[in-house]
Amino acid sequence: MSAHLLTIISQNAAYGADTQGRWPDLVQVIRNQHADVILLQEVDWLADPKVAAQAATDLGMQIVVAPSRNLPTAVAWRPEALELIATETKYSRELHHGYCAPRFRPAGLQVDMPLVVISAHLIPYSAQAAAQEAQMLIARLYRYGGLGLLGGDINHCPVLLDGQPEPDWQAVQPYNRSSRCHRRTTLDEPWRGDQIVGQTLRDGDLIDVAAHVAAEKGDVGLLAPTGRHGGVRVDQLHVSAALTPAITDYWRIDPGTASDHYGVGTRLDLTHLDHARLRAWT
Repeated sequence: MSAHLLTIISQNAAYGADTQGRWPDLVQVIRNQHADVILLQEVDWLADPKVAAQAATDLGMQIVVAPSRNLPTAVAWRPEALELIATETKYSRELHHGYCAPRFRPAGLQVDMPLVVISAHLIPYSAQAAAQEAQMLIARLYRYGGLGLLGGDINHCPVLLDGQPEPDWQAVQPYNRSSRCHRRTTLDEPWRGDQIVGQTLRDGDLIDVAAHVAAEKGDVGLLAPTGRHGGVRVDQLHVSAALTPAITDYWRIDPGTASDHYGVGTRLDLTHLDHARLRAWT
């Protein structure tokens, strides 16, 4: 495979993967993807550096874990594909779950700015609060020039494509409906998903990878839900405008019983960057 092709996946491990014995199975699922970068969420046990080092060995990669007030996020990568420059977790403890934002120099890529990869886990309890967290993460993604990917458990509705039906809100738990939907004025009013988080990411010139590939291929099946306990595509990947021409594929990953979230993956061809969309931070 070309050195300029990057496979990036995101997987929510689901709380308790270590104590419930699901982590070894999840490792096998992840390794089968042959990814260059892995975004992980709900990996609280990896806050212990010794345990994180063992996880890196399990994955056959290097790993960095962000501090968190609640459930840490992490990013793992293949050092043959990416050289780590630094990791930003500056505001991680200010968000509900935080974020992990390493900066990389891709092997053989001649560009003056780093590739920023953010593993995010937005607050599940309020779409408005999650949109504010998204605003901060958009700024962190653009902080180093605008070459970046943000992915993870976004927890809220993406922007629906024209004609795309609402999720089956009756199948969603009441506490998730209350945080993911618009307020209703009457009890018989239909539920409508609050797309403010997806709109915020879009307004930051980020592209929803699943929607982009679904539109290109004419395959709405790519917009399938990723949470097993509700019909919402909560696990998402978004790239900056400069990376959009580099998108070559998107897919959903079935972890079986190893997690209650499907993983999501994309492949990027970095020879197709839109250099005109890179921008200096001001």
